[in-house]
Amino acid sequence: MTPTAGDGFIFDLAEPLHEIGEIARLCGPYDAVVIDVRDETAARPLLRDIRAAGTGLPSLVLLRACTEQSQKVLLDNGADDVLAGPVAPDLLGARLRAVHRRMFGHASAKLTCGNVVLDQALRRVTVDDRPVNLTLREIQILESLMLRRRMVLSKENFISRLYPDGESPGARVIDVFVCKLRRKLAAAGAPEIVHTVWGFGYTIEDPPQSAIAAARARLAAGVPRQRRAHLRQVVA
Repeated sequence: MTPTAGDGFIFDLAEPLHEIGEIARLCGPYDAVVIDVRDETAARPLLRDIRAAGTGLPSLVLLRACTEQSQKVLLDNGADDVLAGPVAPDLLGARLRAVHRRMFGHASAKLTCGNVVLDQALRRVTVDDRPVNLTLREIQILESLMLRRRMVLSKENFISRLYPDGESPGARVIDVFVCKLRRKLAAAGAPEIVHTVWGFGYTIEDPPQSAIAAARARLAAGVPRQRRAHLRQVVA
């Protein structure tokens, strides 16, 4: 498991490689599959296995022997992107973010929720164009939520995306990150967009215009945070 430089990605090596489909289905959650092989003939059966597993994960193929014809064949066989390898880590990170956000219906690298904007390319968050000083972990949590609008993500889901196996400080650290994230967004004039779903995890919702206006007014008055606005309860 190795994070790419500066991006915070964590990779699991699929072993044995011919079981990549089942590994992707059973050992996640994963955000994407990267296939790094010599040529098209080695990549095709792996793509077939991934699609047969029914994960729906975007697949990015790196070919050491890459031609226009091999790119066409692999794109027609289920690849979401095909690149000539080796690929610089920054480019690989950008490609992964692109195929991943398209899976959730986001066309732009700028993810927006209310007056909060997360620029994936710059790894920067702003509220009404004011920069918000977030840590890498806080950006990653906000990004995961913004990509999956209105989906509830468990603490375990966050942990699996933030830390390699055996290096997690425990699920309660997610509560700490979310608390700091909320406080920083509110201090910049954002309404509460990150909500706790008791017993399940966290979700993000687009705020109404009235909430955005109220948050801006609170910021102007010097009391930017509304008490306990983030609580949600699911009734069975």
